[in-house]
Amino acid sequence: MDMKAFASCAAAGFLALTACARPENVAAGTTPTHMTTVTDNGAAPRPPFTFSKDDEALLDAVQRAAFLFLFEHASKDTGMVPDRSSKPEISIAGVGFQLAAIPAAVERGWITEDAGRERTALILKSLESNPDNRKFGLFYHYLDPHDAGPAHTGYEHVVSTIDNALLFAGVIVAGEYFKADPGIHAAANRLVEAANWKAFMSEGERYKPHERGFITLGWKPRDKHKPTAEGELLPYVWMDAGDEQRLTTFLAVAAPNPEHRVEPGVYYRMRRTLGVDPAGSTEPFFWFQWSGALFTSFFAHCFIDFANTLPDDPAAFGVERRASIDWWVSARRTVLMHRRKAIENPKNFALIGENVWGMNASDAPDGYRVPGLWPVALPYAGMKPDFDFVGDLPTPRDEWGEGTVAPYSAGCSIMFAPSEAVAALRHMKNLQNAAGEPLIWREPGTGPDHYGFLDAFSAHKGWVAPDYVAIDQGPLMLAIENARTGLIWRLFRESKWVREGEARLGWRRRN
Repeated sequence: MDMKAFASCAAAGFLALTACARPENVAAGTTPTHMTTVTDNGAAPRPPFTFSKDDEALLDAVQRAAFLFLFEHASKDTGMVPDRSSKPEISIAGVGFQLAAIPAAVERGWITEDAGRERTALILKSLESNPDNRKFGLFYHYLDPHDAGPAHTGYEHVVSTIDNALLFAGVIVAGEYFKADPGIHAAANRLVEAANWKAFMSEGERYKPHERGFITLGWKPRDKHKPTAEGELLPYVWMDAGDEQRLTTFLAVAAPNPEHRVEPGVYYRMRRTLGVDPAGSTEPFFWFQWSGALFTSFFAHCFIDFANTLPDDPAAFGVERRASIDWWVSARRTVLMHRRKAIENPKNFALIGENVWGMNASDAPDGYRVPGLWPVALPYAGMKPDFDFVGDLPTPRDEWGEGTVAPYSAGCSIMFAPSEAVAALRHMKNLQNAAGEPLIWREPGTGPDHYGFLDAFSAHKGWVAPDYVAIDQGPLMLAIENARTGLIWRLFRESKWVREGEARLGWRRRN
């Protein structure tokens, strides 16, 4: 799994969370209610949005800079972008974003169609050509930049389901865009068809009753030097409807091969805890109990067009105590809560406020951190511990990560709150240090490896991240494109397998 997923899953025991949550922390004055539908009945404008000429110029600059990192900083041998600018190892999640970004770059004229086609073909060939880099059709999280085999230095040696979901989503987008190229389309189809999601299901006595029948976090070999030999599934499962978990389970439901496919009920059985903004709003939204980081609300939206999807219907699949949710509305409310809390800035961190907001997974002064902000729980009648919510987590406390903000947080929020996101991007791009130099923006072409926004900064600590990170630059590029044109959403949905997955889940389009 990517570092975000590691940090957001306390149960996995890989990185400890500094703040978790439980439904006993309920909104003041509330009493348990019957299940509700999370919707705004179409009140807020939906993307794609119309931007002013000045805003378009800003978005061009931000989006192009992010893409240049994904394209120019890639391995010459495999074509794949590294996990971060300071290390050569590849994260397959970053590659998924990279593949999906290429069509947008071609459409905007930043690279030629031939260059996009050649890079896509090289990446797919690199993934396919090394038989040691996958298990059950899913790839190791980190790959060697030269031969696309499993990376052995400094990274965990696992096949991560969440990171593969991000990879395969990108494979689908690129395969659809270049479907006139028989080599690319066939390679993309082979990769998607080979992914055996069912092999990662939690079954048997190893898992507690409420954990059974979900997709596990991944698989690990007994001997890392024998990556395709014997091993075992990780003992942890994805059973909460966070953004990455929904994308993973959706792709499992949409799997082309029936033998590799999971039932739609798996998607709807994932826990859907509801909360409200503690400022006093009564508008409910989903919250991910393991992490209050903002990315848990928008990664799936980089590929799935939830903005044009009506609230879903768990009850139609016989699943009780699961709210019907418009996931675009839910994400928008989460984004607005993050911004509102930043404006309040209760810790008085420097610069945090109206245009510097969004607590998220990113580099930080003391390493990689996953701060987060929380709603208060909205309880409902008949809730069962473990089956309907995580029953043994401490009371949540907002964690501000020493005032560290990653620009991609507000940038990706452009899919839900366009004016607020654009204002934040413009403000952060114009920030200067004491010498009058750009604080966190590096204009492409003005120096070696200058690719726009550095990963994160903390004015409170006087610190700016030295790196660019693929799983932050990638979603920033895709989110802006979706907000402007919806291109990535359209390409993803051009896949017949995606549309069939939507049909299995009973999804209905707004138009």
